[in-house]
Amino acid sequence: MTKHIQRFPLHCLIALALAACNPSGANDGSNSEQPPGNTPTSESTTEVGVFVLETGTFHQELLANGKLGSTRKADLKFRTDGTIENIHIAEGNRVQAGQLLATLNDEAQRLARQQAELRHRKAVLDYEDQLLRLGYRAADTAKLDERVKRIARLRSGLSDAGLELDKAEKELGHTRLHAPFAGKVANVKARAHNTASSFDYVCTLVDDRELHVEFAVLEQELGFIRASKSVSITPFSDSDTRYSGTVTGINPQVDKAGMVSVKALVRNNGDGLIDGMGVSVTISREIDDQLTVRKEAVLDRQGRKVVFTATEGGTAYWNYVEIGHENSTHYTIKSGLEPGDRVIHMGNFNLAHDKHITVQEGSK
Repeated sequence: MTKHIQRFPLHCLIALALAACNPSGANDGSNSEQPPGNTPTSESTTEVGVFVLETGTFHQELLANGKLGSTRKADLKFRTDGTIENIHIAEGNRVQAGQLLATLNDEAQRLARQQAELRHRKAVLDYEDQLLRLGYRAADTAKLDERVKRIARLRSGLSDAGLELDKAEKELGHTRLHAPFAGKVANVKARAHNTASSFDYVCTLVDDRELHVEFAVLEQELGFIRASKSVSITPFSDSDTRYSGTVTGINPQVDKAGMVSVKALVRNNGDGLIDGMGVSVTISREIDDQLTVRKEAVLDRQGRKVVFTATEGGTAYWNYVEIGHENSTHYTIKSGLEPGDRVIHMGNFNLAHDKHITVQEGSK
């Protein structure tokens, strides 16, 4: 059997060898550099949100945790003993100054007052008799010498009777417990039909219209506190609500941990704050002429901060930036961006340099 061997021309072998050395095809000689970690530009587009970068006022923040305390709080109890007849309040009730909170059985006190009234009336008659004996009439008391009237009152017992009547009136008043100031009722301990002495107190009254918050800062941060004087309070239980306050006192002593106690006064608008509540405290001060970007616009790429901006050609541009100050929502930019740049803050997480983008309608 005859074997047939196929032969290739020499120029075909040379062409195959060249193709093996350049598998990706012809090279146009270009060598455009891409930022580290980026992928080559894709024809697909990404929808992004942008804002125009401007200089403005930046609110630098200092964060701390604190605890609320009422400006006025009192444990209320009866000033005399007896059987509790009625409790007119419940925990959480808001009461006004002078409002009746609880009452004791007052039969004994009413009887004592009636007896004191009778003794006082008798003493008045004896007083008038003393004046007649001295040659004066009761109608002439306005013209009488003070010394004469004083002697007549002592001899008739009118002075003692008046004191006893005042005492009986006060004892009767002590059977009724009134609110000394406006506030909310807490810790109701007393129960009806028990003696008042069975309880340490009837209830606690808390004035929660204004509360003070106490928090600690490092001694190095005292200058920040003195310069600011204003605070913002956010309850741990309601992170969406903020309350404004003013620094009222700084303890002039540093503790062993290097901390200084600070107090601020907060207005309780809407009754959302409670005595003893834990809160987050934000102290802020204004710094003018700052380039400020939202935190979501800043990305971490290979240990450096990066911000994408939108170009006029509809692509994303990679910018290395240097961060200055920061607060809970924004950074200030020391370098890397200029006023007027269109900063991408939405849809930027998976962006690459020179990637085609479309700007959302309504974005600046």
